[in-house]
Amino acid sequence: MTEFPSTYTTAELVSGAVTIIEKTFPRERLLEDVVVIRPDYIGICRADVKEIGGSRDIPTDRGPLFGHELVGSVSFAGTQSGFQKGDLVTFNPNITPIRTTGFAEYVFIQGTTDQLDQAVVRVPEPDILQNVWMPEPFACIVHATKKLLELTELVSFHGKKVGIIGAGCSGIMFAMYAKHLGASVVVFNRGEMRRTFAQDQALLTKEEVLPLTEIDNHRDTFDVVIVVPTIVTAEILLAAANIASHQGILHIYGGTRKGDRFPSTQVDIDTIRRQEGVSETEYMGKEIKIAGAYGCYKEDYEESFRLRSEYSTQFPLEKLISKEIVFEKFSQLIMDVAKGNKDFPGKVVIKTNSTDTNMIRV
Repeated sequence: MTEFPSTYTTAELVSGAVTIIEKTFPRERLLEDVVVIRPDYIGICRADVKEIGGSRDIPTDRGPLFGHELVGSVSFAGTQSGFQKGDLVTFNPNITPIRTTGFAEYVFIQGTTDQLDQAVVRVPEPDILQNVWMPEPFACIVHATKKLLELTELVSFHGKKVGIIGAGCSGIMFAMYAKHLGASVVVFNRGEMRRTFAQDQALLTKEEVLPLTEIDNHRDTFDVVIVVPTIVTAEILLAAANIASHQGILHIYGGTRKGDRFPSTQVDIDTIRRQEGVSETEYMGKEIKIAGAYGCYKEDYEESFRLRSEYSTQFPLEKLISKEIVFEKFSQLIMDVAKGNKDFPGKVVIKTNSTDTNMIRV
């Protein structure tokens, strides 16, 4: 017998506005092919913010991402789900089961047994709720780096110089992983806030994180340049190409939109990113490869947990958390971020505050 409240709290995104609403608990959704997760922590991603403003193209095969970073426990597991009540889990939004937003007291995920096996990922770290970090973004970095090596036929990063544009959480995680794989790294970021955060948290040294204004001092320097910003502009692409070496690689990870191309070419960077391809082009007399990566899989989560377990000092992912809020403050905060009134250097996580009143048994 499982107890659920008669109502539950969830976020709702309608016409660019986020509100917190109370909904009747949908007992009719507790089916044999459903997993219900009760999040303990929910992370805010830049993709969430872009969906509020309508500046993100939503893939037809995956749906919206609004509320996809979470860690919590299984509250209900249908008989065909492959899970059990109490399993500590996280979530992969790239598998396409029917689902509700992660910004809620309860998250409903429906799919075949195989889909649920890929979409709901068991967390092997029992203390993750005491040293919270978000597995989904790191799994995406692990996947993107693996795909970069595969597409460009690089054996490893050992001895390579890697430049990264963007010092948000993704840029810092790329730097962590590239250094783990033997590269030297420099991360460039326009704003001082993120550069200072990375140094204060001992995530990057002063030499490893520089103002974007210094990028011209590094022309033709890097074997690999990873483009991470939330919106990949023509200006950013040209800056990345400038610092790439002859026969260097540009890896597109940041946000692109349908029709985006590398300046003055027909190289479709949005298709390259979403379909995880590679293309060759020429820029200022240099031959460069442009590759891309998108999403992640269950094995990427599992590799992320392995890295975290075996190399904890190299992957201090809990240090990326810069603010924790209660769920009641979520809608106002994310709207302030979407409007440009607030910003944070690292990850913002929401701690849910569910109550056990008005419980019903199912």
